[in-house]
Amino acid sequence: MNKLEENGLQIDFVGAQYAMKFDQNDPAHPEYHDLQNMPRVDFIVETKEAIYFVEVKDPGRPDAVDVGGTKLLKKIVEGTLQASLIEKYIFSFFFRWAEHRLEKSVHYVSLITLESPMLQPIIDGLETQLINLSKKSVRWDREPLASCQVHNLETWQAVFPHWPVTRLAAATGGV
Repeated sequence: MNKLEENGLQIDFVGAQYAMKFDQNDPAHPEYHDLQNMPRVDFIVETKEAIYFVEVKDPGRPDAVDVGGTKLLKKIVEGTLQASLIEKYIFSFFFRWAEHRLEKSVHYVSLITLESPMLQPIIDGLETQLINLSKKSVRWDREPLASCQVHNLETWQAVFPHWPVTRLAAATGGV
């Protein structure tokens, strides 16, 4: 099944060869990994052409503890959100590399339910910090990061119309 849920949002990764909840915390789940304190992205999705690391932040959900995303906005201004997103990408990449599961180009996609102007500092921070991962050294056989994208619900639907996002009635979990 390619429908995955995070923070009250469900994404249907239609046509994906493989889709998993990578931050699985249930030891009985087959996709659980034993490094509980390792930062990791929410989902890993594989298509014929590429692998997508997907991170979801949903301060816009109706039951959000952080009403209006005040704490998230503070993290954006301080740069700690961008640092957290980078850390999740790097550790997830390392984990999948150690499993020999990175034979395709890797794209990092964040879905953050904020208005478009609020996303620009995140985009700028990620571009600044990840610039060397998105370039390819003459000595490398492949690049560690094919693209880094930040979307809200509107731009997600424009870029990934084949992967619809649905807001579920009730959510559990934090931002």
